[in-house]
Amino acid sequence: MLRDVLILLIGLGLLWTPRSWLRLGAPRKTRKKIASTGGPVKDRLPGDHSIWIEKEFKRRQNWIDFGRAIGGSFAVVGSVPIVVEAMIAVPSISSTQLAFSIQGVIFLAAVVIQMVRIEERMTLFPPIFFVMGLSFAVVGWKAGTIGFGAIWVINLVLPNPVVFLTTYGSGMVILSIFFGANPKAAVLTAALAIMPPLVAVLLKRRLAQFRKKTKIAVR
Repeated sequence: MLRDVLILLIGLGLLWTPRSWLRLGAPRKTRKKIASTGGPVKDRLPGDHSIWIEKEFKRRQNWIDFGRAIGGSFAVVGSVPIVVEAMIAVPSISSTQLAFSIQGVIFLAAVVIQMVRIEERMTLFPPIFFVMGLSFAVVGWKAGTIGFGAIWVINLVLPNPVVFLTTYGSGMVILSIFFGANPKAAVLTAALAIMPPLVAVLLKRRLAQFRKKTKIAVR
């Protein structure tokens, strides 16, 4: 059991470490003033909040989030049932149901931690790659892989991160059921994806997209 507790702690560390703590490198210096919305060459039109796949796939931090979400979630899924089974002493309580509930709380808390950043003020971000990484452990590799590919194809017609995550969550329910995943796991996957838009609506805030901080030097 000691080994499983250690694995669980490692999983929690991967999942509950805020993205901002893993920021790599210092802001880049430039000779031109770079617009905060897109850059010196290709900029966004007013009102364009869509997710640009070419930019998202080039961000190293997104793939770090994706990888730690996969590793951390598999660690939690594998260790929690064993730890709960060893610690539970009430025959009337189902250890399987309790383990799933604990996993759900851990994953939901992880999504909230990744989406909230407090610097000068509180800002909400859509942890897209992180949520997609969690789905691999929750509903399986087949549904996770197909869902990952499909949502980026559909993204061509999606207007903003809220619609992106809502569409992803809905699609993952269908894929999960198709591949025989536990219905409760399918619902949890949808909840993980819909959590950021729901929190944004409740707090009356827009989900901002991640931007690399750039030091501006005007000449």
